[in-house]
Amino acid sequence: MVAQTLTPKGLLPWQKFVLAYVLGIWTLKYPLAGLAGLLLVLLFLPFRDVWRNMILAGVFMAAFLLAWFRLPDPPGYIPDPIQAQERVWLQGEVESVSYQPGDRQRLILKNLLIEPDREPVKLPGRLVFTWKDAPVEAAPGQKFQAHVNVRPVQGMANFGVWNSEFFWRTQGVFWRSFAEGEHFWHRVDREPGRSHVMRSRLKERTLQGLHLEGVDEEQRARIQAMGLALFFGDRSMLEPEVLEWVRLASLAHTLALSGLHLGIMAGMGFLLAAGIGYLYPRVYLRLPFMKLGILVAAPICIVYLWMGQFQPTLIRAGIMLACWGWYLFANQRRVLLDGLFMAAAAITLYNPWSVFDLRLQLSVMAVAGIALIIPLVERLFKNMEEKGVSRVFKYFLGLAGVTLAANVALLPIQAWTFNYFSPHLYLNLIWLPVLGFLVLPAGFAGVIVSTVPGLTFAGDILLGLAGHLLGYFISALEFMHSKDLLHPIITYRPAWVEIFAYYLLLGIIIHAGSIEWKKERVLLGLGLMLCLVIVPRAGQIQDESLTMRVLDVGQGQGIVLELPGEERIMVDGGGSWNPDFDLGRAVVTPSLTWRTRPQRLDKVVLSHAHVDHYGGLFYPLKYLGADKYLHNSIWPAEQDRLRLKKALDRQEVQEGVPGKGDVLEFDGAVALEVLHPGDPDKYELLNDSSLVVRLIWKGRPLALIPGDIEARGLEDLLDTEQDISARVLLVPHHGSRSSADPEFYRRVDPELAVVSRGFMNRFGVPHQEVRNIIRDLDISMYDTAVHGEVIFTWDSPDSDPVIRWARDRTGPGGVPYWY
Repeated sequence: MVAQTLTPKGLLPWQKFVLAYVLGIWTLKYPLAGLAGLLLVLLFLPFRDVWRNMILAGVFMAAFLLAWFRLPDPPGYIPDPIQAQERVWLQGEVESVSYQPGDRQRLILKNLLIEPDREPVKLPGRLVFTWKDAPVEAAPGQKFQAHVNVRPVQGMANFGVWNSEFFWRTQGVFWRSFAEGEHFWHRVDREPGRSHVMRSRLKERTLQGLHLEGVDEEQRARIQAMGLALFFGDRSMLEPEVLEWVRLASLAHTLALSGLHLGIMAGMGFLLAAGIGYLYPRVYLRLPFMKLGILVAAPICIVYLWMGQFQPTLIRAGIMLACWGWYLFANQRRVLLDGLFMAAAAITLYNPWSVFDLRLQLSVMAVAGIALIIPLVERLFKNMEEKGVSRVFKYFLGLAGVTLAANVALLPIQAWTFNYFSPHLYLNLIWLPVLGFLVLPAGFAGVIVSTVPGLTFAGDILLGLAGHLLGYFISALEFMHSKDLLHPIITYRPAWVEIFAYYLLLGIIIHAGSIEWKKERVLLGLGLMLCLVIVPRAGQIQDESLTMRVLDVGQGQGIVLELPGEERIMVDGGGSWNPDFDLGRAVVTPSLTWRTRPQRLDKVVLSHAHVDHYGGLFYPLKYLGADKYLHNSIWPAEQDRLRLKKALDRQEVQEGVPGKGDVLEFDGAVALEVLHPGDPDKYELLNDSSLVVRLIWKGRPLALIPGDIEARGLEDLLDTEQDISARVLLVPHHGSRSSADPEFYRRVDPELAVVSRGFMNRFGVPHQEVRNIIRDLDISMYDTAVHGEVIFTWDSPDSDPVIRWARDRTGPGGVPYWY
């Protein structure tokens, strides 16, 4: 009976229009994918008459135009104080607050003014303010003033890698700022609202209830942090390290307040309804169990929504549950997918930009995957009942099936977005029942009961139970981490056509028996997908070109050399001074695996041991590995040296120290000539000991990569009278004045130069002297802060390079297309 009411026989007409509407919005950012999606809908899910198919296409176009015209326009100017990178007096109203790991508050400020007491300048849009170790807890509605640095929002633009600019633009956020502690002038006016005060008191009460005796202080703090994250969505006390353990254990979804948690709350409601029915059976004469459960679950879910600060993920989950509840309450058929489509329609009609929200995408695809496997699971259960299989075994088998279905549905999205797959999916079978039946119910009940006068002790007992279970969970993760069991499997990051092909194949497998294979439109659709997948691959198979990719790594340098014969060399890997941001995981490894199978690098060359050159190498070295790691013999400082050594040892990477005159040879007559240094230890400045390498192909000098070499090193390099000429020059030291040597540029005699640097960086590079030299010598200059990732491709040693850059690919209103 459940299979008949929960699972679909096909899409209803209005659901096809919802699909067209979503694809139309999607087309604003992914035009080819959106158009291909519409074409596949018309081929595989068409209406029988032409007019309704035309209306479907009209809905698609209307949604695209709606998204285009509703997209907030970025400001056309940057005020002079911000352009000059001066601290400004900022004033704004707190619109929302979220709590991030590492004791950070993220404030969204609106009604922005700078220099409000002098000559006030209104800033358009909103500002995201990250406040680390904040001495006060900000609340929505408060007036916030501070003396801080303000920057325009601009992320790193690399082909095939997610960038935050578009996300913030859809939220109307065009500015950002960061501050730490109270070491800057600030003021927060107005008392927080009553709701915020009540929630803060509940948090304090929860921390008291989770203050477990007999547990060491570090473990107690971790238990309290995880409790706040689960019950209130407050991650501020979570250590990034613990969050990483949860992520690598394939359990990150259990900490992100979402439909899973709200579903558990609804389950508590149905359990209470069962209890009511047991005590008062006559209630079922007025309200069947299903309707009673919905009515009891609703207030519990609303309270949990309030505790979680009505986070967007919770609100969307609430809308989904409400739609399913309505279908069940109204005795409608096809509950799961019909309710999902109704929720998707409501959410995207209210906020079209939610189409691009990864959390909604994951939720929708997971539910769709579960819905499609329900008939199979129920048929399996029916067979088990006939064989007398126990309920416990069936429960865990069902949970395994649901987990598998959700992950199969999420696989390509997870591969593209997170770039890894956890081998520990089985932990869901252990932790989800504990979380759903014990931790969340006990913790939630403990929080509520502890507010009742005279029942504080009962609340402490319930919170203590949840806390001890969380402690066991954390200890298990820590043990697995200590044994190096928590590590990701780096995945291939598919192109959009491959994602489409995956879902098409999945649909064919599920509905193979009902597909009319002889229909021309079906054959046309299959042929189209086959061509889209195979044709680009055919070009890659025959590719014998040489490519140099200068990644956009912010204020740093990272270069990938892709040689004929599929050899790959990494020269530096960029890096960040922010210890909480892993550039290797966020940018470098996704760049290395986009449309390319994960594989060891052939060589990793580090020019010198500064974090903006080696910080992005930890992650790819640890999880992809390399055949050889080459450096100038000088290691980073102690802590980073240990991290680097550990990554090299884990993948059994050989080390080497090349010096001036060495030549590193590769297949296809490609070589890297080492031109400097002779003796790295003689230099006072580490920059001057940078490895300077020249890329050669069949005797032709293509590129010179001089690291961060400065005046003293440049003088020694020029004194050697070596041939340092090249067609492309990586501007030394990011364009610093200390490397502005006209003679060096004349000797290299490049046609093209690339500056790798951060947008509005605090060093002011590239310096005007460097710009003048490049201009006077008539060298064409590319800048990663302006152009994003820059790619040079040579079809032969004598050919001119084909040049592409990420920020050249934009659509209507400047929407980025480099994904």
